[in-house]
Amino acid sequence: MHTEDRLHLAQLPTPLDHADRLSEAWGADIWIKRDDLTGFELSGNKVRKLEYHLKAAQDAGATTVITCGAAQSNHSRATALAAARLGMHTILYLRTPDGKGPEQVWGNHLLQRLAGAECRFITPAEYDERNSIMEAAALDIENAWVIPEGASDALGSMGFVNAAHELAGQVEGFQGHFTLWHASMSAGTTAGLVLGAKEVSLDVDIVGCAVGDSAEGIAERVRSIVGSRAPDVRWSINDSHIGGGYGVISDEEMKVQAEATRLTGLLFDPTYTGKAIYGLHQEIANGTFGPDDTVVFWHTGGGFATFAYDWSRFV
Repeated sequence: MHTEDRLHLAQLPTPLDHADRLSEAWGADIWIKRDDLTGFELSGNKVRKLEYHLKAAQDAGATTVITCGAAQSNHSRATALAAARLGMHTILYLRTPDGKGPEQVWGNHLLQRLAGAECRFITPAEYDERNSIMEAAALDIENAWVIPEGASDALGSMGFVNAAHELAGQVEGFQGHFTLWHASMSAGTTAGLVLGAKEVSLDVDIVGCAVGDSAEGIAERVRSIVGSRAPDVRWSINDSHIGGGYGVISDEEMKVQAEATRLTGLLFDPTYTGKAIYGLHQEIANGTFGPDDTVVFWHTGGGFATFAYDWSRFV
């Protein structure tokens, strides 16, 4: 494992649990990798990548970190809270439809505000230029460190190279091939898993379930992170279950997400893990996976965003 040059912020290893009732109800052999248990306030997959970025920021003498995401971004919340623990200031560039702050301060946005993050709201068009906006901001701030969206670059992806090593020790009892299904957007999680799977020789198909962008767009980001290290590992991005787009959730999706909670006792936030668990449900229903197929669902956390949606029709 690549444990050098990182902080120890996450509670690791996270468990790999068999989802007995979900498997029986949906018709496939489903296991859940519990990255919702990386910590309470730092719950989710993002902290694995932040361990590397925040160590690099400290080593560079940074006192301010700058990053970006949607208003309900799990990454932005985790960055703000981790930085607060380390005594660092956080500036967040948050995408909203009109570039204005949301009317309600709840879910992840509540927590990043509680952590003292400086929230700067930008439009989708401005968000397309997020990297140049953050770099320009860093020039005006002494000792600033820029973390890309999702901490998804070669440095951040090392968190999921390690995660693949962690998983390898947990699937030793599996009989042969399995599929690793996870939510995918900024691509660092997928890229790290691809690189790590090669290192530990996992017999796996890695499938990123797109939660907003196209398969080709996310795949291109994966390839840019993996670069010349491109391994011979089976991986793909499935964008069949984006629905209305990033953060746009249909009644059908929320109904399946609520069913998954009732069958597992776990929270699936509508934007990320909820989209991914819905996608898995649909793939099983369509015959992609059956009773003889083993699927590891990588639960990437994000439970706080569950509280930013109206569930009244489903409870």
